[in-house]
Amino acid sequence: MKKLLLLLVLIALCACSDRNVSGISSVETQNAFLIQVVRSDSLPASNVVARVRAVDFIRNVESDSVEEFLAEYVADSLGYIRLNGLDVDSVTIEILNEGEGVFRKILADDVREGDSVRFVLEKMGSVQGRVYLPAGVDYAWVQVYGSDRLVKTDGEGFYEMDSLPPYEYDLRVIVGDSVVEQSALVGAGEDTRSNVYAFEPDSIKVLDFESADAQFIIRELGIREAGYMSATNTSVMVTPEVATVPETRKDIEEFIVEAGAGREGNAIHWESSARHGNWSFYGIWICKEESPCDLSAIDSIVYYARGNGVISITLETLGSSNTEGKTLAYDTLKTSDEWKRYSIKPSDFKPRDDLYGNLGWEVISKAVTTISIAAYDDTEFWFDDVTLYGVKPSDFITK
Repeated sequence: MKKLLLLLVLIALCACSDRNVSGISSVETQNAFLIQVVRSDSLPASNVVARVRAVDFIRNVESDSVEEFLAEYVADSLGYIRLNGLDVDSVTIEILNEGEGVFRKILADDVREGDSVRFVLEKMGSVQGRVYLPAGVDYAWVQVYGSDRLVKTDGEGFYEMDSLPPYEYDLRVIVGDSVVEQSALVGAGEDTRSNVYAFEPDSIKVLDFESADAQFIIRELGIREAGYMSATNTSVMVTPEVATVPETRKDIEEFIVEAGAGREGNAIHWESSARHGNWSFYGIWICKEESPCDLSAIDSIVYYARGNGVISITLETLGSSNTEGKTLAYDTLKTSDEWKRYSIKPSDFKPRDDLYGNLGWEVISKAVTTISIAAYDDTEFWFDDVTLYGVKPSDFITK
C-alpha cells in the first residue's frame, strides 16, 4: 500500500510539472541557479540563446573560431534558464537577440546557494576609440574578456565594436609586444569612446579639414561638432557670404576646398573685408562647456597657411557656466602662392587688456572650450593642419 501511495505522489508531481527550464524540469530547484530572461516590455524572452564563458576567456587573435564557450543554453517558453553548477569560480553569460542583449558576470558561490535572478534585455550599444600606436607598430588588437569579441585596429589605431549589451567591459589591448588593460562602460543604445593612451604622443592635431562636410570630425578626440562661420558686424563682407553673430553658417563645406599650390588634401579658404575692430571667423568646439580643458602646457601651436592679410589663432572659453573670454595671437600673411609653416608660442599671445574679451593666455589656456581662426581687414587665405604641441590627447578627456 505504501509503495502504491508513493507511486501516485510521483505521478502527481510529474503531471503538475509541464514547464521545462533548458531541458530540465523547473521543480528541481534545489541548489540550482535560475535565470529568467525578459524583454524590455517585461514579456518572457523565450528560446533566446545564452552562452557562458569563463570571465578570463579571450578569443585567440590567431584563430577564426567564434564558437569557444563553456556551455550554451536555450531559454524555455517562460524565459527560464537553469544553471546546476559551475566548474570555475565565475563566468560571464551573454545573450544577443534582435538588437537587444544582456551581458553579466555570475559567481559560482551564487550558483551553489541556489539563487535566482531576472535579466532584462536592453538595447545594444557600441564602443569605439583609438589605440595610440608606438613607432614601428602598424596595428593593435582589442579583445573583450569573457566574450569572443575581437577587432583589429586600422593603421592609425582606430577601432569599433558594435552590438554590445550594456555593461562595464574589461578590455585587453595587444600593442606590439605589450598588453594594456582597461574598462569601457557601454550604456543602452549608446556609443562609448574608449581610447588607449599608453603610447600617446605629446602633440595632437585638432584641425585638418580632410572631411569636406559641415560635421567636421576631430578623430583623435572623438569629437563630432559642426564648425561655424560667422562675422562680428553686418559691415563685414565674407566670401562665401556668412551671417553675423550669433547666427552660424550651416553649410561649412563651401569653405573647405582643395589646398592647391602643391599641397595635398583639403584646406579651409575664405575672403573677408572688414572695418577696423571687426572680423570674420571659423570656430569649433574642442572641449565641452561643462568641462573646459586645461591646455596651459602647450609649448607651441603650429599651422600651415598661404594668402594675404592679417589672421589670428584664438582660444576661447565659452558657455553660460564659465567666465567667457579669449586669448589670441596675430599673424600676417605676405604670400599668396606658397604654403608656409607657422609656429606660435604662448608668449606670442596678446597680453590681457580686456578689449573685446581678451583675458590673456594665463586665464584662458586653463579653461579652453573652442578654437577659432579669424580674418581681419582685407584678407584672403587658405589654412590647414593645426597641431598643438606639449599637450596629449588625454588632456582632452572630460573631467
